[in-house]
Amino acid sequence: MKFFVFLFLFSFILLSCGKDTMLSKGYHNLTSRYNPYFFANMRMDSIEKAIYDSKKEDYNRVLDISPFPEDTNALKAYDKKSEDCFKKAGIIYNRHEEGDFLDKAFIIIAKSWFMMRKNDQAINTLKYVNTKAKNDDDRSWALIELLKIYTRTKDYKSAEVTSNTLLRKKMPKELQWKFYIARADLYRKQNNYLETAKSLGSAVKIMPRGEYRGRMFFALGQLYQLSGKQLLAKENYSKVLRNNPPYEIDFFARLYRAQTTDLNGEKDIKKVEKYYKKLLKDEKNKEYEDKIYYEKGLFSLRTNDINNAIKNFRTSIRYSKNPNQKAYSFLKLGELYYKPLAQYELAKMCYDSATAFLPKTHEDYKAVARKQKTLEEFVKHLTTYQLEDSLQKLAKIQPDSLRNALIEKGLYWQESKAQDELDSLQRLAEEDQRKKRSGNTEGSSLGEIANDISGKGVAKFYFTNTNAILNGQKEFFKKWGNRPLEDNWRRSVKPIVTNSIDSIQTEIPQTIKIDQAKLREQAIKKRVEEKRKILIKKLPQIPEEFKASNEKIEVALFELGRIYRLKLQETENSIVFFELLLKRFPETKPTPEVLYFLYLNNKDLGRMDEAEKYKQILVTKFPNSSFARRLINPDYITEAKQNDAKVKELYGNAYNNFRAGNYEEAQKEIDEIFQKYKENLIDDKVQWLKIMLKHKANKDRVELQADTEDFIKKYPDSALIPMLNALITNLKK
Repeated sequence: MKFFVFLFLFSFILLSCGKDTMLSKGYHNLTSRYNPYFFANMRMDSIEKAIYDSKKEDYNRVLDISPFPEDTNALKAYDKKSEDCFKKAGIIYNRHEEGDFLDKAFIIIAKSWFMMRKNDQAINTLKYVNTKAKNDDDRSWALIELLKIYTRTKDYKSAEVTSNTLLRKKMPKELQWKFYIARADLYRKQNNYLETAKSLGSAVKIMPRGEYRGRMFFALGQLYQLSGKQLLAKENYSKVLRNNPPYEIDFFARLYRAQTTDLNGEKDIKKVEKYYKKLLKDEKNKEYEDKIYYEKGLFSLRTNDINNAIKNFRTSIRYSKNPNQKAYSFLKLGELYYKPLAQYELAKMCYDSATAFLPKTHEDYKAVARKQKTLEEFVKHLTTYQLEDSLQKLAKIQPDSLRNALIEKGLYWQESKAQDELDSLQRLAEEDQRKKRSGNTEGSSLGEIANDISGKGVAKFYFTNTNAILNGQKEFFKKWGNRPLEDNWRRSVKPIVTNSIDSIQTEIPQTIKIDQAKLREQAIKKRVEEKRKILIKKLPQIPEEFKASNEKIEVALFELGRIYRLKLQETENSIVFFELLLKRFPETKPTPEVLYFLYLNNKDLGRMDEAEKYKQILVTKFPNSSFARRLINPDYITEAKQNDAKVKELYGNAYNNFRAGNYEEAQKEIDEIFQKYKENLIDDKVQWLKIMLKHKANKDRVELQADTEDFIKKYPDSALIPMLNALITNLKK
C-alpha cells in the first residue's frame, strides 16, 4: 500500500513539472495559493491593519473613510515588512507563473511598491494587471487599488476616471463594497459630502457586519447630521452600536445621537441634559470630559442658551489636553463673541488661540488662520476708531471735574468687570485643585486657564497679584490660624494649628472675607487711578492733536467699511461705516471708492434707489475715476486688462526715454497710448508722465499747478500726487 501511495505522489510530481497540463496548473495553483501568496497577502493585511490602528481620530470632523498617513514618510516604518511582502509575492512570478494566482501576486507587488513610496511602479503594475489579467475580478481588484493610490496621491482627476470605469463593471459583493468604500474616500478627501454619503450608503448595504461597517455607519451619521437630516443621522448612529464597535466609537455614537433628539419641550431638554450628566459621572469617560462639555455647549446653542454654551465651551478648554479639541472649543467661543455678542476683542483672542492649537496640516487651518488675520485687522481699526472718538468726546467735556468723574466711573466699571473675570478664573482653579486632590480630574491651573482664554498669563510677581495674595491668606489661615505679625512666629513654643487641609473646615471667617473685599476694592481703585492719568495725557487739547486724531478715525472708518464688505461679507455693516465716513469727512480722499462700494452694497441688498443715488454721485463728481468707469462701461475691466500688456510696454519705453532726456520720443509713445488704449489700468501714470513732459517743454508754474489740480480731481487716490506737489513747491522756491 505504501508503495502505491509513493508511486502516485512520484507520478504527480513528475506530471506537474510539465507545462500547460491540467495537473501542472493544479499543482501551481495549490503551491502558490497556500505558500507565497497566502503569506504575502497575510503580511500585506497586517501592514494595512497596523496603519489603520495607528490612526488619530478627530471626531469633530467627518471621519476618514480609509485612514492613511498624509505624510508618506510615515510608511518607512513598514519598509521591511513591505519588502518581505514583495519578495514572497515575487516567488509566484518566478516559480508558479502558470497558476491562476499570478495576477493576484502582481496586485500584492503593486501594493508593496506603493508602501515603499514607489508610486510609478505601483501604478504601472496595476495598469498591467487591468490590461493582461485573465480574470475579470482580478482586473476589478487592480482598478480598486489604482483608485486608492490616485486618491492618496491627490490625483483626483485620474481617480474620478478610474472610479467611473469601475462603476460600469459587475463585481462580486466583496469587491463591490470595497469599491464603494474607495469611491467614498475619494469624495470625502474632496469634501464632497453628498457623493460620499451616496457611496457609503451603497457600501453598508452589502458589507459584512463588524467594526469597519460600524465606522461607515458613524461617518454616515455625521454626514446626515451636517446636512440637517437629524432622523437619518440618529438611525445611523444607532446602527453603529449593532456592529460591535470599539468603546471609543460606541461612546461617540451615543454622544452624537443625543444631539439628534427631537426637542418638543422642556422635558426633552432635561432628558438630554440628564444624559450628559450621566456621561460625566462615568469613570470610563474621564478622558472624554472635554468632548462631553463641548457637545453640551453645542446643545446649549440648540436651545438658544448662549451663556450656558459659553460656560460649557470654556469648561471644555479647561479639561482638554487635546490641541484639536481646544481649537474647536476656542472657535465656537470666537464665533459667539463675534456674533451675537459683538465682543470683538474676545473674539479675536479666541481665534488667536484656535490658530495656535490647530495643526497647520489640518484641513480647516487655512480658513481659521484667514479669519484670525481678518479679525486682528478689524479689531485694530475698530479699537482706533472707538478710542479716538471717545478721547475727542471726553476732551470736549467741561468742567474738568465732570470729565474726571465720568472717566473714573467708566474705568471703575471696566476694572470691576475685569476683576470679576479674574475671580471667576480663580474659583475655577480652586475647583480644579480640589478635584486634583480627590483624584477626580486633571484640570488646568489658573495660569493655564488665563493663558488659554485671554492669551495673557496672570501676574507672575506674587505681590502684584491680588488673587494670589488673597489665596495665600486663605491657605495661611487654614494651615496656621489667625496669627499676629511677629518675628519667629513658627517656633515650637508658639501655639499652632496642626490640622491638615482636608480635615480643616473650609468656611472662611468673616474677617477674612472683609479683608478680601477691601483688598479687591483697593486694587481696583489703584488701577483706575493709574489708567485715568494715562487717559488724561492722551486727550487731544490743541487743533493739531484733534487733526491727528481725525486722520486716524478717517483711516479706521474706511478700513472697517472695506473689511466688512470684502472679508467679512457683512454688507449692512459696511454701509454703516462708509456712510459714517462720508458724513464725518465729506472730502475724504477715497471718496470714489467709497461711493462705488456703497453702490455695490445697496445693489446686493436690493435697494436699487439707493444704489442709483450713489452711482449718479460717482459718475457726476468723479467721471474719470476707475470706479466711475466701471459703472459707465461694464466691460471696462476686461478691456483694460486686454490692453494692459501693450500699455505697460509703451509706458515703460516712454518713461525710459523721459529719464534719458528723449522727450520727443517719449511724447510720441504717450500720444499713442491716448489714441489707441483709452481704457487701461495705469491711466494715472500715463497722465502724470504727460504733465511732466509738458512741464519740460514749458516750465510755467501756474500752468503746472492747474494741471496738478485737474490731476487730483481725476485721480484723487493716485500715489503720484505727492510727486507733483513736491515739483510745484520746488518751483516756488
